[in-house]
Amino acid sequence: MKSQTVYCGACDHEVRVMITDTPTTDGQAPLHDSEVVCLEIGDKCNGNFCPIGATAPEEMVSRLLRNGLPINGLRSVQSLCPSCGLVNEMVLFGEGRAVCTACASPARWRLEHAEPM
Repeated sequence: MKSQTVYCGACDHEVRVMITDTPTTDGQAPLHDSEVVCLEIGDKCNGNFCPIGATAPEEMVSRLLRNGLPINGLRSVQSLCPSCGLVNEMVLFGEGRAVCTACASPARWRLEHAEPM
């Protein structure tokens, strides 16, 4: 993978990205091309389209997970995934968006209530 800094029009500053390697083997299954993965996805990413990777923010978080890149800049909670039905870590980003770390499926999240300390 190759690291670069590029300008993001959505958050109006430069962000760090990784460009994944192109697969080197010819397989029978369809192979993907290199992908751009934004390392600074977070609360500012609240639109329906990421201008860096030309994809939805949910897909950008899935790319982070699929490529084994760190998600330490993102908040997460343990929750029941509506797609796989298991209690897993859900990565939270944007306005009410989440992605399951096990199956990489997108979901909506909301805080039901908070307990006083």
